[in-house]
Amino acid sequence: MRRYEADILVIGTGGAGLYAAIRAADGGGRVYVRDKGLIGRGGSTVGGAGVSAVGPWSKPGDNANVQFRDTVIGGAYLNDQPMVRILVEEAQQRIVEMESWGLKFDRGPDGRYVLDQAGGHSYPRVMTISDRVGLQMVKVLRNQARLRQIERCPDVMACRLLIHNGAIAGAIGLDVGVGEVVQVNAPAVVLATGGVGQLYPSTSNPIQNTGDGLALALRAGARLLNMEQVQFYPCGLVHPPSLRGFILGIQEYAALYNSEEERFMARYEPELLEHTTRDRLARAIFTEIVEGRGTAHGGVYLDATDVPKETFLSFQHEYEVARDRGFDMQLVRLEVAPAAHYFMGGVAIDISGCASVPGLYAAGEVSGGVQGGNRLSGNSLAEILVFGARAGAHAAGYARGAIRPTPEQAQAAEVEREIRGLVNRRNGRLTPSQGKQRLRRLMWQYAGVIRDGAGLTAARYELIGLEQELLPQISMSGPSLLQNHSLVSYLELKNMITVAQTIVQSALERQESRGAHYRQDFPEEASTPFCIEVTLEGGHLRAARRPPVMSELRPGSGEEGAE
Repeated sequence: MRRYEADILVIGTGGAGLYAAIRAADGGGRVYVRDKGLIGRGGSTVGGAGVSAVGPWSKPGDNANVQFRDTVIGGAYLNDQPMVRILVEEAQQRIVEMESWGLKFDRGPDGRYVLDQAGGHSYPRVMTISDRVGLQMVKVLRNQARLRQIERCPDVMACRLLIHNGAIAGAIGLDVGVGEVVQVNAPAVVLATGGVGQLYPSTSNPIQNTGDGLALALRAGARLLNMEQVQFYPCGLVHPPSLRGFILGIQEYAALYNSEEERFMARYEPELLEHTTRDRLARAIFTEIVEGRGTAHGGVYLDATDVPKETFLSFQHEYEVARDRGFDMQLVRLEVAPAAHYFMGGVAIDISGCASVPGLYAAGEVSGGVQGGNRLSGNSLAEILVFGARAGAHAAGYARGAIRPTPEQAQAAEVEREIRGLVNRRNGRLTPSQGKQRLRRLMWQYAGVIRDGAGLTAARYELIGLEQELLPQISMSGPSLLQNHSLVSYLELKNMITVAQTIVQSALERQESRGAHYRQDFPEEASTPFCIEVTLEGGHLRAARRPPVMSELRPGSGEEGAE
């Protein structure tokens, strides 16, 4: 086993991971960055279309207090409000810093920023770049990491966090690029591994989002927060397969039909039709599909053929992507279904990004608390900048004062034996890909857009079966660790099952409908908001309620309708 020594190990290289690495290096720490894909090219950041922030550029009347209120109300009061306050106050600083590094936002003829209006925001405050804000952010951050000579290594799948005397001591991973098990000894680890959209059959997330960081943190003893809160975008393509999960914003201008040629939104929202909120639209589409009125590919029809041509100018990117695959939205209907889009739950952290295990930090979509029960558009990119920077800086400070732990070599040896024991295992009947498909069908059926107690209970028992019976049936090809992506897929599947169990456990505990979580057997909100924390104790999941940190704004305070 090859071993490395570092002060801070960053796992994941989207926007949050790269910003954390930059801040950690600026804090004087020796930083190692690892990613199971290509550095800065996987993850969801590159697809981000806008970042929300207030500052001197804001419209009259808009300010940090208004954005704070919008975010908390949009999050159904599950947000950690001190974290939201930091988000809205510090986003401006990160925007200015990113611009000093070369990021250029869209500006109008008058030289002022172009600010888009988005759902849940009281004012236009989403800053954009014509060629994707997230993509340009990552390019800038990659360059800054390169200037600091931060060691970055792709194709490394993190397999376990090492613990010594109850604190972080590093991590073990599989480097498929060189075919080795590797160990990084470090007193501080920053998780920036993104969400878990791949748990569902249709998702806007890239293939890397399999919940690895969530599973790593849980097994290391960290608390996970509000895992039931999965945001589904109502209209994601289900056909062609190459575009599955690609989301369409033109839904508000189009018409939706089921397989019986009925414009079904007239039954659900007779006045608003497709102009209703995303959650209601997603539930209506989901109901049509599960009740047997879906299309051949498991969706409904989105008909934009009557949309005025000038409207398509606002959706040029999605129009061109579909057209290049042979589907001209002005001429043909498209098949769509709700797509897993964003994960509000995650590793419970404080305002410094620190998790409940000393030395463990998390930032971005893998963390929980900022977004509450629902995420407003543009707040995710703001979060990765603000809390990526905070996690990296605080991890560096922690590492400077920490007594360098001696990793338990028994832990490392155990992980290495497990990984090498999986090589060329051919005694099973299923491939990792087939196992993932079974898991996705289960999650879509029981823990998707609409949930109930009976289905969630069935899911809990089926997930135990998948863990105990399906995993041993998985075969893996490849005679060695070198470029063994079948083995990586198996390790992802194992993580996905673990994370799925936390989602189902939390969804069972939340006997109400709040945020993105909808229980048809409990369709109303409870009178008092509560968060749900999940821990792993003695090999068993435990879910417990705790009040959210409502330091400024409470339900019924009269602020909901304020301008």
